[in-house]
Amino acid sequence: MKYIRQQQALRNGLFDIKHSNLLSEATRISGFPDMTSAKTQNALFVTELGKPVTAGTREIPTPGEDEVLIKVTATQLLPHDTYGRDKGLLFADHLPYVLGSNIAGTVQSSNHAYGLGTHIYGPGNPLSPVPNYSGLQEYALLTLSNSAPVPEGISDDGAATLPINAVTTFAALFHPNHLALPPPWSPEAASFDYSKETLVVIGAGSNCGRLALQFAKSVGIETVVGIASLSNARELEELGASHVIDRYLSQVELVRQVRGILGAGGVLKVLDCVSWTHELAVALVPEDEKSLVATLHRATAVADILEREGKTKAVVEFVMGAVNNWGKEDSAAFWEVVGEGCG
Repeated sequence: MKYIRQQQALRNGLFDIKHSNLLSEATRISGFPDMTSAKTQNALFVTELGKPVTAGTREIPTPGEDEVLIKVTATQLLPHDTYGRDKGLLFADHLPYVLGSNIAGTVQSSNHAYGLGTHIYGPGNPLSPVPNYSGLQEYALLTLSNSAPVPEGISDDGAATLPINAVTTFAALFHPNHLALPPPWSPEAASFDYSKETLVVIGAGSNCGRLALQFAKSVGIETVVGIASLSNARELEELGASHVIDRYLSQVELVRQVRGILGAGGVLKVLDCVSWTHELAVALVPEDEKSLVATLHRATAVADILEREGKTKAVVEFVMGAVNNWGKEDSAAFWEVVGEGCG
């Protein structure tokens, strides 16, 4: 069982995930001495913040309602895993803890959704007080309603690069708490004209930014302004950006160019994939119309920025992708969308 240090490129379908180095050590759990019994398993633990993970054992979890036990074949560490190991993000009060929220594996427990041995993938849950839903161990739990079979033609390694980023990005665009576009399976989508919508993606070259371009393209949004390095412009345009603006320009010039494309009052939906402060997103939106900004990093001072800039009609919301943002039926429809995009 291994975890992935780099995103794998899935270029045979809708979703094209760029390679991205992760801020964590590469380790193979398969190299550990076998210390398990029939009820225990090998795992890598964060036992002390700021220190390397250590090998140990813990009980194999028992699946409950809407859960399935898998034998982990691949898991990927994301930046929040690094922040957790170094700073205690999400689980400081629950040490020792196991990292890995992007998980793929083979089904080991009887259930109503998958046959035994089926390769499935999905997000773990780093908010759980016990690390049953973490990937750096031999066995883990996934929820039946928030997982899916590994798409045909995709390896478990490739599938394990998708869950958290895909869940987070899709929620940012389509969940009613964020940019609130109708999900493509919803009744509203049948009569909704996505082509008239506009979207600005800050950090369009990031993994979540690239997914956002592809999700937007898949529903027919024609005007998507990506702010990214111009070295990626051609690829980002292929993924769904109608315009790519150089991320290295000054904020004043970025705002001028975006408004030149969309008009001063046309920047009503912004997805910020990379910023830790959100001055640019706030500067883009108008003063006199309601606008929506979804952020993938929490900004504690954003209310002060909005008030200072007179953008009191703007709504800025942090997107938490580590939890299931949908009901069971919507979640199942979401995984169908992702599976179709990979095919």
